[in-house]
Amino acid sequence: MPKRVAISREEVDWLRRVHKETSYSAMAEQVGVCVDTLKRILAREGIEEFDAAKYVVAPKLSVEMWERPCTGCRSKERRPKWSYFCDKCQRHYGLASPE
Repeated sequence: MPKRVAISREEVDWLRRVHKETSYSAMAEQVGVCVDTLKRILAREGIEEFDAAKYVVAPKLSVEMWERPCTGCRSKERRPKWSYFCDKCQRHYGLASPE
């Protein structure tokens, strides 16, 4: 399975604002991904729905999110519920799984 592309909360908010009036290729270029990856991101974030099966988010991958402060750096970035460290702290403390 390919590595999951992470985009910032600001990029997700931008996509929510402009997805109706901007082309997929322009949005993909702005975010720095290909069009297929952009469509997967739009589906994953619940911004748009597509009929093609390759864009469907598996139910087990739909994870409840929270903004609890990171135990390491106190960052309030959104992350999966029950994840107590942000991505940066997970890498710093060696808690991140190798990809």
